[in-house]
Amino acid sequence: MGELATPKGLKWAKWAKVGHGPLLNANSLPGIDGKKWTDLQPETYTQEDTQGVAHFLAVFLASCKTQGRSEQALIGLRNRVPKLFAYLDESSLDLPSLRPRDAQGYIGWLSAQRTKYGAPYSGRTVAAYLSAASAFCEFAKRRGLVVSNLFKEVRRLRVEKKLPRGILKETQMKALLDALARFDEPAHLKAALARYRLHVIAELMYSTGLRVSEVASLAVSDIDFARSTVTVREGKGGWARVAFLNEFAREVLRLYVEKVRERAASEWHRRNDGLLFGTGWAWFGHAVNGELARACAELGLPAMRSHGFRHAVGFHLLRAGCNIRHIQSILGHRRLRNTEVYTRVDKEDLRHVVDACHPRRWMESENAVS
Repeated sequence: MGELATPKGLKWAKWAKVGHGPLLNANSLPGIDGKKWTDLQPETYTQEDTQGVAHFLAVFLASCKTQGRSEQALIGLRNRVPKLFAYLDESSLDLPSLRPRDAQGYIGWLSAQRTKYGAPYSGRTVAAYLSAASAFCEFAKRRGLVVSNLFKEVRRLRVEKKLPRGILKETQMKALLDALARFDEPAHLKAALARYRLHVIAELMYSTGLRVSEVASLAVSDIDFARSTVTVREGKGGWARVAFLNEFAREVLRLYVEKVRERAASEWHRRNDGLLFGTGWAWFGHAVNGELARACAELGLPAMRSHGFRHAVGFHLLRAGCNIRHIQSILGHRRLRNTEVYTRVDKEDLRHVVDACHPRRWMESENAVS
């Protein structure tokens, strides 16, 4: 049990500060004996091999990789698990000797943390860190380094499902998509090419409701133009599903694949030639969100990130009368409660309902006629 004790001169906090950031490259994660963590075979490492905190973390990530976790999930774990190390160091605790009240105290410690903007962590953020700690301790339990996973037993914070802010209305979305279709307007070729890629990606995401990480991981072979379908092989939680293209999005994507993709690809993109857009999810999401922010600013639209297309699909389909079970299937939600968030109307919709339906409105109309 004491085998995980921190090696002399090495504190948990040291590993709480390594490589944190949304654009962390998976290949930069710590390895063992000169090997990258992606090349590790966790079942070949014994308890003695994993005494060091960094080594144990690398073997944990390698184990998660063999379980089929996506690159995005692995980087999320790599960024969040070290927060547990910081808590252990500040509280003078060690993982094998952790008590139930210490595990419960981690929630309070997280709730007291602040983002780089000075805001407290949201309930969703605390839940994500707690989930990562639980996964890490479950692995430690399988290795015989702890007796039980105490983080499975803690009383969780209730995370309220809120309607995402900044969802574009149907007219606003049309204005954005129409503007992106005029990708030939920028004077410079590089800017025009960036706007064209966003045009293709926006039509794809607004048609299918895919997450940006799912779009980034698509291969050309995942697109079936004859059936107007997109096969998502690495969805959230490792779940695969089939998404559907509307007719316009299908033709936009066909033109990109058959006429533009090969000619527009740089040498960097050709290194990932199997991918539809030639780059991994982290840099892909960064580039898409940057170009999208510029496009929205030019049009005077509310600030929007790539995930806004997914929210807009759910919200707009619901407002158009689509069955909520169908929306659940389209978005790939495992639980209906995740889709039900779109049933919450905002204040603007309520104001329109009052204006349109309140009996006083009809009384005033009758008086005006008489």
